[in-house]
Amino acid sequence: MKKILLVACTALVLAGCGEKGDFEKAINARLSTSELCYSLQDNDFAFNKGFPVKVNNGYRSSGYNASDEILNGLAEQGLITVSQEPNGFGSMTVLEVTDKGEEVDFWNREKGACVGHRAVAEIKSWTEPSDRNGVKVTQVTFTWKLTGVPSWVDKDAFSGVKGMNEPVETKIVLVKTSDGWKAN
Repeated sequence: MKKILLVACTALVLAGCGEKGDFEKAINARLSTSELCYSLQDNDFAFNKGFPVKVNNGYRSSGYNASDEILNGLAEQGLITVSQEPNGFGSMTVLEVTDKGEEVDFWNREKGACVGHRAVAEIKSWTEPSDRNGVKVTQVTFTWKLTGVPSWVDKDAFSGVKGMNEPVETKIVLVKTSDGWKAN
């Protein structure tokens, strides 16, 4: 009887680990599809000393903006200078590479200045999978951190970028498919 109970308990524990692993795999599949970058409408240029890049500020969102924090990190690390130039009723941001920035290959001509991508740090909890409109769903609470951080990034200079130094907690809804769990 004790052996049967031990086998049953072990099966339950392993089933939970498998589900947790499946959740992590599904979330990472979703998170890894995009890098965290400071990007412009046209990134196909090279930062060269003496040739500033002018960026029309346009509409800025309120609150946390990863793109702004990456720009701040580039300036904080001393790779670029950021200044404002009057432009009619508003202003333009002027980006200029520094001597230090010319020595570092921080600009990708397709994506801009990328500092990594999100990846699951820990699965914290999840709801019991349930049927919703004929589909099995669960809500997962997890933390993520940035991975694939380039070697040129000084993490202290980019400390304003969420996930750079400390994990960030968030939630996601997963849907059960014939291919396993998928991020909604």
